[in-house]
Amino acid sequence: GMFEKGDYDERPAHTVHITRPFHIGVCEVTNAQYEMFEHKHKKLRGKDDGLSKEDDEAVLNVSWFDASRFCQWLSEKEGLPYRLPTEAEWEYACRAGMETNFHTGKTLPVEYLKNPGRGGEPEYVSLQVGKTPPNPWGIHDMHGNVEEWCYDWYGPYTGEAQSDPTGYIDGDFKVTRGGSHGTYAYYLRSANRMGTI
Repeated sequence: GMFEKGDYDERPAHTVHITRPFHIGVCEVTNAQYEMFEHKHKKLRGKDDGLSKEDDEAVLNVSWFDASRFCQWLSEKEGLPYRLPTEAEWEYACRAGMETNFHTGKTLPVEYLKNPGRGGEPEYVSLQVGKTPPNPWGIHDMHGNVEEWCYDWYGPYTGEAQSDPTGYIDGDFKVTRGGSHGTYAYYLRSANRMGTI
């Protein structure tokens, strides 16, 4: 069906080995968590169509650089090495051992589709984290809710197998993954990737 083909930037399919263990947050970073680092962000709550006003909703309006600085701040605060996941780590965590388009199989159940393809008038939906069922590894909101920044610069795949890839040396766009609350299911697939300024 339509899901099988994938997009041009998902090819060529290639083998990636993750050789080092890593941790990943089971939920997206919330407004309350992010604002412990950057309290001025509170003024940006609800700026996008009234979305993400509450403490426990996924944080919006955060640049890649601010997301990286948040990780640095958290590392210093807790004495642990926090960073954004690489694109390969993100996809590995999203798939949770599955080779299908979604961790739920070939299709994505309706509860993950908060407001798909919201044409025309903006419509408010809750971006509260952890409200959709977790994947088999206990991680929430990898399909939808909000776009998630990855560490890597965005660029075309090459065909060869790789170990622990970190993407390109530089570029114009960083990789985002996972789609959002208003995204069609096709773009919420585990393999789907975007380049974002």
